[in-house]
Amino acid sequence: MNHLTHQKTAALPGEAPRALVEAARTASPVLRRYADDAERESRLAPEAERALRDAGMFRLGTPRHLGGHELPLTAAVDVLAEIGLACPSSAWVAMVSYVAQQIAASFGEKARFDLWGDGPDVPLCGVFSTVGVTAEPTEGGLVVSGRWSWASGCRQAEWGVLGVPLPRPGADGTEPGVALVRTSELTVEATWDMTGMRGTGSDTLVADGVFVPYHRTRTFSDVVTSDERAVEPLYRVPPGSLTLTSLAPLLGAARAVFDLTLEAVEKGKPLAMSLHRRAADSPSVQAALADAATLIDSAALHLARSAEAVDAAAASATAPTLRDRARVRMDVGHASTCLRQAVQLLLTVSGAGSFSRTAVIQRYWRDLETATRHPTLNPGLAREMYGRALVGDERPVSPMV
Repeated sequence: MNHLTHQKTAALPGEAPRALVEAARTASPVLRRYADDAERESRLAPEAERALRDAGMFRLGTPRHLGGHELPLTAAVDVLAEIGLACPSSAWVAMVSYVAQQIAASFGEKARFDLWGDGPDVPLCGVFSTVGVTAEPTEGGLVVSGRWSWASGCRQAEWGVLGVPLPRPGADGTEPGVALVRTSELTVEATWDMTGMRGTGSDTLVADGVFVPYHRTRTFSDVVTSDERAVEPLYRVPPGSLTLTSLAPLLGAARAVFDLTLEAVEKGKPLAMSLHRRAADSPSVQAALADAATLIDSAALHLARSAEAVDAAAASATAPTLRDRARVRMDVGHASTCLRQAVQLLLTVSGAGSFSRTAVIQRYWRDLETATRHPTLNPGLAREMYGRALVGDERPVSPMV
């Protein structure tokens, strides 16, 4: 019963995105079935990983000429939200892979062949931090050592897009950079033990003297700048605008909470301590459901507006202005707030029983409350970015705008 999803799915342009939403929907029963396993093990179950792979969810950002889907942002949001309806952790892993693939594809054809020469279904993960990471120059590349925490999806990933310090050409010192590293050359430390989004398996990757050729490295400043020269529109999108996809799994989670709540109300859930025979008869319950539905719709509409604008700019090879990019971040931050408010209303309608350890609804709530604290979804920072841009203040607030 998907009360808040049918209109969005029907509006998808083109057959390929629509088919991918259907593929995600087909995989959903498996993702739901193994969501408790993911919760218990702090990583996706092998069955869930296989379902995502079989549905094509690990080729969403892979170049089309290499067998991938190369999805624009509008379609990616819809597909990822559909996965989030079943399992937010699964959707988050697929989202991180999509974003990392979009970044990795910008490294050039030689790097693309390294990643996708043997096939398009290659899950990726990514961490930009360079803290505690060393990269010693050697013939043809760098020898990298270090640790990258919060690596969502690293248990599934075959490659990591990882922050490394790069030597400055013709100058002393280093500057932040990004490298493509095979995860088979890394080890994983089990450090992920959170209240929500447990299934993402966001553990710590460790490198000890791993060689990375120069063609798999780029400066961070180059990565975060949109590249209008890219042939494919998707790879012209600046990474700061990819934060739109971070909220898609949570849009699915909020829709799931709405569906579960409305289903209970429709089945005749009572309203304790009242004279209403059913909760559905209560004006306060009706108002809460209306407000929650509108907040979820508002989040979806803000995401759609920004995704359509980003896709249009990429298709026309037009560099978005600072104001345009800051508005994307504002839309994401505002949508994040809308979803949290909506779920708070719905949990009040559902009552204290929603917080039973066996209740599915509280897992969605924990996932959403945890993930909306991700730095890319910070509404306060988004307001600061957008407010400065509106008055023409170009002082940087974040490199990811």
